[in-house]
Amino acid sequence: MDVRMQYEAAVIELQQTTASMLAAETSEEDVARWAVDQRNRIKLQFRELTPTEALATIEAWTLAQYGDSLGPTADQLRARGKSWREILVAASRPGRTPDGV
Repeated sequence: MDVRMQYEAAVIELQQTTASMLAAETSEEDVARWAVDQRNRIKLQFRELTPTEALATIEAWTLAQYGDSLGPTADQLRARGKSWREILVAASRPGRTPDGV
């Protein structure tokens, strides 16, 4: 399995945990903040496995989109008008863009 597929699988696994947290009545804000933090940890983990040239492209794209090479924070997403639910769903969806959130 290639690095991108492994990354996507790790991000998708967040869906189960966020669903469990919501079922346990954790607030959407707390779940969203946790999910964004976990997504960023996953990004860092898989960027270590990404070839240098591809990593430079990913980080440049992300920097241009969000002003940070790792991606947006939960607070930045809220400032863009996203609800806590939208943020937690997006954080556990790999997307097809270099960053995914």
